[in-house]
Amino acid sequence: MRTVLAGVAILFLIGSFVLFNSCSKEHGSESQPPVITPTVNPIPYSVLVYLVTPTDKKIDYNYYNVAKTTLQKLQGWYRTQMGNNKTFVLNPVVVDTLTGLHESSWYNDNHGPDISGSVVYAYNNVKYEMKQLLGSKFDTSLYTYFVYVSANVPDETIPRGLAVEGLNNLEGLMGTSSNFFIGMDGHALAHALGLPEPVVETSNGIMSAAGISKYPNCVLEPVTKDSLNASPFLKVQ
Repeated sequence: MRTVLAGVAILFLIGSFVLFNSCSKEHGSESQPPVITPTVNPIPYSVLVYLVTPTDKKIDYNYYNVAKTTLQKLQGWYRTQMGNNKTFVLNPVVVDTLTGLHESSWYNDNHGPDISGSVVYAYNNVKYEMKQLLGSKFDTSLYTYFVYVSANVPDETIPRGLAVEGLNNLEGLMGTSSNFFIGMDGHALAHALGLPEPVVETSNGIMSAAGISKYPNCVLEPVTKDSLNASPFLKVQ
């Protein structure tokens, strides 16, 4: 009986080791980060997308993946809405990653007019940091920027050249109400492409508050499409 029990114990230990080893390998394979080759020569008149991670955090590749998926979805949505196969251009990598220069709390604080401006402090802080990170390569005449920051940054994009979204948006994109947050990003991107808030709100336009929540069933209004048709940032694809 002791021999049999010993044999069973050995088999149990071997089986446990194999199972643990198998699970470890499977978990490791799932957690492997994507291979990201930084964009060196971005396409002129394209949308450059960045995920910025503050210095007190580690990059979350779930945020990376959802940011990439969101911009690809919006690229298709814009094409459908324009009706002439025009949409914004993404670079092959789609999303580049950067380590920020500051801790999370810095992004939403007022650092004075030279950095934070007089209003929309977080937006201006991100713009200031992007200029520091990219130097002379930061050029809103040649590129439109969409920057996700994994910090508490409010939704406050203003025209033109740069869209900014924060942690709440990234978390929302991964939640059960993701379409609402994709609509928010579509609205922010339109501002970055130069569109102002509408003079007259509509019930289903992407530039109107009521329309954002209806994504993907919201629309680009005729006046919005006219403006985008004249933009060098939308091309037939």
